[in-house]
Amino acid sequence: MARGGSNNGGRGGQSNSEIVAVEDSSSPYFLHNGDHPGLTLVSNPLNGANYHTWRRAMLMALTAKNKVGFVDGTISRPPSTDLIFGSWNRCNSMISSWIINAVTREIGDSLLYLDSSSDIWRDLSDRFSQGNGPRIFQIKKQLSALNQGSLDVNSYFTKLKILWDELREFQPVPVCHCGGLRIWTDYQHREYVLQFLMGLNDSYAQIRGQILMMDPVPVINKVFSLVLQEERHRNVSASSNSNTQISEPMAFGSNSYAPTGNSGGFRNRRDKTTCSHCGFIGHTKDKCYRLVGYPPGWKFKPKDPKSGSMANNSEFLESLSAGSSESSMPSLASTQCQQLIQLLSSQLSSTSASSDSASAGPSLSNFAGNNATVHYKS
Repeated sequence: MARGGSNNGGRGGQSNSEIVAVEDSSSPYFLHNGDHPGLTLVSNPLNGANYHTWRRAMLMALTAKNKVGFVDGTISRPPSTDLIFGSWNRCNSMISSWIINAVTREIGDSLLYLDSSSDIWRDLSDRFSQGNGPRIFQIKKQLSALNQGSLDVNSYFTKLKILWDELREFQPVPVCHCGGLRIWTDYQHREYVLQFLMGLNDSYAQIRGQILMMDPVPVINKVFSLVLQEERHRNVSASSNSNTQISEPMAFGSNSYAPTGNSGGFRNRRDKTTCSHCGFIGHTKDKCYRLVGYPPGWKFKPKDPKSGSMANNSEFLESLSAGSSESSMPSLASTQCQQLIQLLSSQLSSTSASSDSASAGPSLSNFAGNNATVHYKS
């Protein structure tokens, strides 16, 4: 009886201790009221290529939940006869659900029939964990090819920092208390600064040169802050310039029709020179070609290709009428006479194209000899 009583008392004491362990918030068997199987611990699910970043995010979340021991094997499966087996089984199923929710559907379907969360964790590590050598080579290759390009400074630096942090996980850091580790850390930060500055666009050459001339070179976070301030200053300057360009047309529109004090009419913002002889804009009367003569080799450019000959004819006749005011008929030079004959010949040939050649109008020689009197300029 005494033995039975002592056994019952010992079993009751063990049961009470297990209950206290489950209800203690610091115990790994404790489940909060907000813990449920549909909880998502990470924002980016595992798709295979992002295993290393996913694994680190999951370990951070499980550490906050005090459940890392279930996946790394430190909290092993108790016997089914143990009183804590029920609490362990409940926590194990909860953690397995969290892991399955944190992977893609294809990967999650292959994890449903694994018994424990540690088996699931080990299976994912065996499938997606790469060796240090290939992954280090891949990271360094991405770092060498990464530059700013069309990215802003913040996005460019964020991509660099992700690769730097992942690369540091594969590189063992020696434990040293003599101060030599400080030299290695400074060298690594200086390499980060140089790599960040080399990937910047050429528009940041000035701020890059100022940073490289600093002694000692600032840490990478300080360098990023300086370049980010330069980018913000440029954005402010660009926005102020755009506002100025927008306000100038508005001011021009408000003042372009302002009445003048003398004539009472309207004037443009900028006066344009107009010839008083021909009425065209861009020259004055003393430089008008119709008065002073066209320069040698001048080519008339008609506005309409179909009416090119008529435009040349009108310009030519106007220059002749403006060049001589002493006689009723203009005095022609030999070259101008040839041009006039060619012009009249082309017009006569175009009018007689539809009729018979025998019934054509007066020949060019008769027309030039009988109907026109050509004065050659001496």
